[in-house]
Amino acid sequence: MSRMTMSEAIVAAIADAMTADPSVYLMGQDIGVFGGPMQSTKGLWDSFGAQGRVIDAPISEAAMVGTAVGAAMAGSRPIVDLMFAEFLALTMTPLGLEGSAVAFRTRGEVTVPLVVRAKCGVGPHRGHAESCVGMLLAFPGLKVAMPTTPQDAYSLTRAAIRDDNPVVLLEHMSLLHGARAEVDRTLDVRLGAADIRRPGRDLTIAASGLMVQRAVRAAKDLAADGVEAEVVDLRSLAPLDTALVRASAERTGALLVAEESWPGSGPAAALCAALLGDGDRLGFPVRLLQPPPTPVPFAASLESAFVPSVADIADAARALHAPVKGTVTA
Repeated sequence: MSRMTMSEAIVAAIADAMTADPSVYLMGQDIGVFGGPMQSTKGLWDSFGAQGRVIDAPISEAAMVGTAVGAAMAGSRPIVDLMFAEFLALTMTPLGLEGSAVAFRTRGEVTVPLVVRAKCGVGPHRGHAESCVGMLLAFPGLKVAMPTTPQDAYSLTRAAIRDDNPVVLLEHMSLLHGARAEVDRTLDVRLGAADIRRPGRDLTIAASGLMVQRAVRAAKDLAADGVEAEVVDLRSLAPLDTALVRASAERTGALLVAEESWPGSGPAAALCAALLGDGDRLGFPVRLLQPPPTPVPFAASLESAFVPSVADIADAARALHAPVKGTVTA
């Protein structure tokens, strides 16, 4: 094993996949000698550029994804580095309406093994913070993953490349170049499987992306007050691991969903819809903690107010836990 950042783990996963399978190639803007935005393809040009498998593309997101959908249907396994998630809106016809529907329309005879990489979320580099998750979740057949650790970054990237369906890999910019951790290149992580980051008994906090890191920190603060929160990292936003979230919340007695995505159309809304979809009455209270329905602000002070903080998560958990356990809040 070796120690990697999330960004390094994603690059390593792509390099390993390209070494093992000549049908895997990478396409995007500035991904050649420049090394990709935020070093997202560092070293891949040196290893695979001469083979014509790292392709610097013109500035047309729709053309890149449309070309990749066709190549995937013909037997390749393309990876498109789209830079930032806000550009996903430019690809929805080839990616959402066409690529994700091919397997349905051909009874699985034709598949689209395509990975689209997109950086998202508030971070130290300012701007390009939109995740557009709700838009992605609207399309049947389109899978969405968001790793939060170097190990998951490696394993989920490998899983996405192996998958025969189009997968959007959302890379949170606050986590990409964070602390290094050991990465086991033999460890598989299934798309659609959530993970318990911190066990607890008093309530469940489900989150994705940066909110997982903040939820873990909030759980440590809550533990000082005698409240043990269980933190569930969704990891896969489509498909969602509703079963794990439900089992955790039934055991702890309450569910708080902390999200950076806009309310009404994102992981929190999708999770609630899935939990209620079978018609059963939930045996636990649910609270959603999300940003307001506004564009992500650029000013640092406004951005801090927009995205749920560690303190916001802890306060929401205390408010949810108090009536459940019969405690009194000030």
